[in-house]
Amino acid sequence: MRSCNRLPPFNTYRQKAHRSGVSLLEVLVSTTILVASVTAIMQVLNVGHNSQLSAVLDAEAILRCESMMGELLAGVRPLESSGPEPFEDDTNWNWTASVTDQGSTSLLEVEILVEHTPSAQVSNSSWSLKRYVRDPAIFMEREGGNE
Repeated sequence: MRSCNRLPPFNTYRQKAHRSGVSLLEVLVSTTILVASVTAIMQVLNVGHNSQLSAVLDAEAILRCESMMGELLAGVRPLESSGPEPFEDDTNWNWTASVTDQGSTSLLEVEILVEHTPSAQVSNSSWSLKRYVRDPAIFMEREGGNE
C-alpha cells in the first residue's frame, strides 16, 4: 500500500527555494575587493605624482647649478668660496660655492651645490657640479710680468 502523504524529493524543494540576486556575503566580498583595488590605484597615482615632482625639482636644480657655475667662470661673481646664499628669484633654493687650490698645479677645483629647502608638501632636491679651472691669478701674474 502506498501512502498518500509522501514528500516530494529534496531537489524539488531546492528549486522552489532558489531566488535570483546576490547574498549579503557576496556584496560584502565584492565591496571589499573594490575598495582594495581603488586604494592600490590611488597609491600608484601618489607614487607617480611624487616621482614627477622629484624629477621637476632635479631638473631645476641642474639648471640652477649650471647657471651659477657659468656666472662664476664668466666673472659675474667672484671666483671664491661662499656660504649658502639664496637665489634672488626664489628663496627656496640655496647655493654654496667651494673653491679649493689644487696645490702644485695651476688648477682650482670649483664645486657648486644647489639645494631646495623642503616645505610641507614638496620633497627636497639637491645637485652638485664640480669643475677644474685654471687659476686666473697665475695667468694675470704672467701677463703682468711680460709687459
